[in-house]
Amino acid sequence: MTDETQTETAVDFRKNEQYPRLVAEAVPNEKCKPCILCEPVCPTKAICVTFNRTREDFGPLRTGIKGRIAVDQEKCNLCGRCARFCKAFLLVDKTEKDKDPRNLVPYEQLLVDEELCDYCGLCVPLCPEDAIKVEGEPLQVPEKASIEGKIEIDKSLCIGCGRCAEVCPYDAIDVKKPFQGDISLVEKNLVRCDPLGCQACFNVCPAKCWYVDERGKAAPVKDQCIYCKACMKACPVSAIAVERSDVRHTDIKETPWAEEWKEAISAIKSGQRNIPDVSGAVAPPDIERQPLPAPEKPEIDPELLRLVDKALAPVAPMLKKPKVRQILEREPADQASTKIVERLHKEAKKEGK
Repeated sequence: MTDETQTETAVDFRKNEQYPRLVAEAVPNEKCKPCILCEPVCPTKAICVTFNRTREDFGPLRTGIKGRIAVDQEKCNLCGRCARFCKAFLLVDKTEKDKDPRNLVPYEQLLVDEELCDYCGLCVPLCPEDAIKVEGEPLQVPEKASIEGKIEIDKSLCIGCGRCAEVCPYDAIDVKKPFQGDISLVEKNLVRCDPLGCQACFNVCPAKCWYVDERGKAAPVKDQCIYCKACMKACPVSAIAVERSDVRHTDIKETPWAEEWKEAISAIKSGQRNIPDVSGAVAPPDIERQPLPAPEKPEIDPELLRLVDKALAPVAPMLKKPKVRQILEREPADQASTKIVERLHKEAKKEGK
């Protein structure tokens, strides 16, 4: 069977409806504008926001246009719609040091480069907070040329952490987490926590929900935790406790293995697995193995050894050539031997001349 045939016949069990699977998803609702705040805060890069048009689609930058543009920083929530639409707007990213899961907005401020602005005014209706004011000569566009955005979420990448919903200023994303439960810190062990030297919880957390609190200890943002227990297992001082109260999953179909699926899902929640009863198992009797005799050293025929060395003598220098080694490594044995014999004959003819 070829690799191509194997690929075609392979079954992706994650998509097979007969098998239950965890439900972890984020779904935009009718309140979505969309803006781009959710895209950079997604820890798995599952979100992509696009717009059907940009400023360049309405023609090149006009020259000689005088005007004025201002952004009301009190109204602006750094949603980024204007920056995704027009190059005149620049969102300044927070530094890695300033990023904190307690304040997910990824940008520090919004700047306007008036050298890239011709005061067309298309950004004004695009702003959901009415934070942009433009004075100048408006750009005339067809009525049907509406500017619309689209948000796409890759379900195969989404882990249901809810960071997108937390950063969204419009309550426009509905999230379903795979687990329900609670995460807490074990105070008696927390004294040994060293988040500057260890960071095991930071490194393994798929939701990136850990930060260093006022005491200098690691702490999670509970609303972003998916209760996967990775941090609990990774913590070298056992300072993290995670409990699951429920598991969100698709329906368990009535299949011959339905009970096993129910037991497996129950084990995910409780952390306890049913150990099969093997008390009645019958072990096969031990097989008494006789020790093998030591191998006998074969007798070496000096004359036969001389003839072998003589036969290999023409081959030895040829094996040092890169092209011959390449033939041996890459081609089937029968084809390789044929080509090497041909080369030997050619070398013999040259020496004969």
